[in-house]
Amino acid sequence: MKKILYPLFAALVLGFAFSACSDDDDEAMTFDTTPEISAAGTYTGTFTRVQDGTTDTLVAQGSVTLAPTDSAYCADVTFACADFDLDAASVTNITHANEGYVFSNTSSDNGLGAPFKGRIDGGNVLNSSFDFTQREGRKQYVYHYTFVGTKQ
Repeated sequence: MKKILYPLFAALVLGFAFSACSDDDDEAMTFDTTPEISAAGTYTGTFTRVQDGTTDTLVAQGSVTLAPTDSAYCADVTFACADFDLDAASVTNITHANEGYVFSNTSSDNGLGAPFKGRIDGGNVLNSSFDFTQREGRKQYVYHYTFVGTKQ
């Protein structure tokens, strides 16, 4: 039995030695500018706000503006929605992601006062989300915000 298994095993190993993987390396993407310059602009769309602990959902028109800074891969971002009394600006890290961009600031000490993240796809559609605490009278409420908008 060993006389049959050893040559069979050797033939199997030899067969794998001569096989090769196909050359399916993806082409590296190159960009003409840094992301804070390419993604800059005003994105108008809708903010959706849900109060923490409830299903109360409100929708209002607003905008997100990205502006380049003096530093590469950093941009100033402004979230504005008059109906939700939201007008906050912060600095964000931004980078290329496939044919779009991703941006975020994980610090709660930023100008918004809350960590946020966002993505801009290849069609210039911006999606962003953050949790924000707002004072209304004597009470404070935590709201979950999402934004979807397109570049103007």
